[in-house]
Amino acid sequence: MELLADPEFAQVDAQVRAVGACENPVRLSGETVTSEVGSGLVVDLFSSVDAPGGAIVVRCMNRRRSRCRSCSALYQADAFHLVRAGFVGGKGVPEHVREHPMVFATLTAPSFGPVHRKPDLSRPTDRCRPRRDDPRCVHDRPLGCGVRHEPADVLIGQPMCLACYDYAGHVLFNALATRLWGAFAEALYRRLARAGGVRNAEIRKLVRVEYVRAMEYQARGLVHFHVGLRLDGPEDREAPPVWATSEVLAAAVISAASAVSISAPESKAFGSYVLRFGSQLDARPIVLDAAQGFPAERAAGYFAKYVTKGTEDARGTDNPVTHRSQISLWAPTRHVAAVMHTAWTLSQRPEFAGLGLDRWCHMLGFGGHVMSASRRFSVGMGTLRRIRVDHKAAQAAAERGGESVRVETVAERQWRYAGRGWQTEAISNYAEGVYEDALEARVLAREAAALERLRGGEVA
Repeated sequence: MELLADPEFAQVDAQVRAVGACENPVRLSGETVTSEVGSGLVVDLFSSVDAPGGAIVVRCMNRRRSRCRSCSALYQADAFHLVRAGFVGGKGVPEHVREHPMVFATLTAPSFGPVHRKPDLSRPTDRCRPRRDDPRCVHDRPLGCGVRHEPADVLIGQPMCLACYDYAGHVLFNALATRLWGAFAEALYRRLARAGGVRNAEIRKLVRVEYVRAMEYQARGLVHFHVGLRLDGPEDREAPPVWATSEVLAAAVISAASAVSISAPESKAFGSYVLRFGSQLDARPIVLDAAQGFPAERAAGYFAKYVTKGTEDARGTDNPVTHRSQISLWAPTRHVAAVMHTAWTLSQRPEFAGLGLDRWCHMLGFGGHVMSASRRFSVGMGTLRRIRVDHKAAQAAAERGGESVRVETVAERQWRYAGRGWQTEAISNYAEGVYEDALEARVLAREAAALERLRGGEVA
């Protein structure tokens, strides 16, 4: 009620809505002076002096849903359109790419010790790890589990025996997963050369593998990759040779992922590791018709879902660790604490110094990008954001009645960091309510659109 009675409430409301009810916006103070080129005549002055709290706000643009639901939803939408354009065209990508061979693949991590697993919900009798002979490890802990865990059970992903689990291998796999991906990409070209009957040096003159890759944490805290691959010709997004089909690409993916390996830096204390992908590999063709296989829209939706996640599926934390003592405060399970302690310990060894494991301790050793794409797969995030900014600018110009006279101008900007987050708890709560209302409105709009399509189909 105090906020509603505040004379600045209208400005506060406008700020909240302008940044999409961001949960943790950045506050800036300063001004922008726009003047004509040549004459120096000031045509516009925008200052934060009259703004609530003497500062304007901009989005935090954090991709994690755990940090900001509003900005993560925007990032998710950008990711969806980026991936969708790579599969079906649009946003500057030619539409004929939808006819190219495409595959959706999942590359998993190997085992570093048995863990409790989530049962298959489609099998009513499925259990975690049923064993009739009740085997035990060297520490006299059971290696079997006959429980059917609930989906939210904290035991899912936890090792059967913490002392037997290979934590060093776990951390090194996460840290070197992107290097293993690079080796896989090279091996994939060799498999395609074999399928096309050409030498390895000639395959890039015939086909180009364009891809988008998203990382996701498994419940045990290991990363795995979801990958969308598209085969193009050697020139910019042209059609590949006729022998290069989706089935050939899928087979090459499985073959390359099964065979590729890299060596971790050798250590006297931890030994040597040869890292490979796990045996649970999957590669299926992407099609446009949902009735004939795995549809492109569904694949794009998968990628959009992955990019807003952090380590929450592994019951981790998104707080960066600056000292080992913080691990016991922030790690919610003994398993996550053990992974983080191992990452911190390895970071102190000179042979692992280049992996930045102390910096990525809270990410369980993984320091790569959550989503990356080859240059010619689709458009970039920056391009999508510029399209959105131009669209909003065009809308604003239309509301003002258009620009009758265009003059060349130059803008001088002087802005300073003034803080982070909303000024008061009342504004923060109000922003949360605005986001909830907007979310409900979007859900209702989607339901109305779906109902309208259904009615249209009935009429037809």
